[in-house]
Amino acid sequence: MSTSGNFSNRIQKKIGVKISNKNIYKEAFTHSSTNIKDEKGKIINFERLEFLGDALLTSIIAEYLYLLYPESKEGFLTKMRAKIVSRSNLNKIGKEMGLFELVKISNHHKNFGDDIHGNLLESVVGALFIDQGYKKTKNYVVNKIITKYVDINNLNSFILSHKAFLIEWGQKEKKEIKFFTEEDNGLSPKVSYCCQIFLEKNLLAKSKAHSKKKAEEKASRIAIRILKLNP
Repeated sequence: MSTSGNFSNRIQKKIGVKISNKNIYKEAFTHSSTNIKDEKGKIINFERLEFLGDALLTSIIAEYLYLLYPESKEGFLTKMRAKIVSRSNLNKIGKEMGLFELVKISNHHKNFGDDIHGNLLESVVGALFIDQGYKKTKNYVVNKIITKYVDINNLNSFILSHKAFLIEWGQKEKKEIKFFTEEDNGLSPKVSYCCQIFLEKNLLAKSKAHSKKKAEEKASRIAIRILKLNP
């Protein structure tokens, strides 16, 4: 976190809200790698606010979709909500908002991955709730997050899981799709798993990532592109 400038002014400019409780926002932008504690020995980082913000986003977005689609059934609403609050989508929004520019981290921890952007977004929503209350937090989520960063009209075509799409395609077309994912012992510290996808016992695609889930998603995206499928 840069020490130049006033933090209150910087956070207000970044999120576009006049804040009252400066300390809660400092907590919202403090990563656990700093190992900061208060005078009573309580650990200070954004993880508790992240938990709170996650629940708030789910609730607010559920209400938003319920009112937006008065004729839609529960299944459709559930899928739409899942797409908005998906880790990849929250990461994308948090990154576009530039929240990482204000985070306080340890210099010894440099590889955080994309999830930190979504985590910060959730922690900011949690801080807003503590500072401003539910009504103002809801208005912020709807007007400053959903309206600005979520393309509702094209959301239905958004793929929540490329792996699930590929498996469903295989079942529909009666083609055998198999995933083989194992730990990778390569030189890169960012790569921990390698996923290979086989179509009818032939290697179709492969990819590596630092988690099993991400390796399978990356390989699935490649496979879908190779098969020229249109999700």
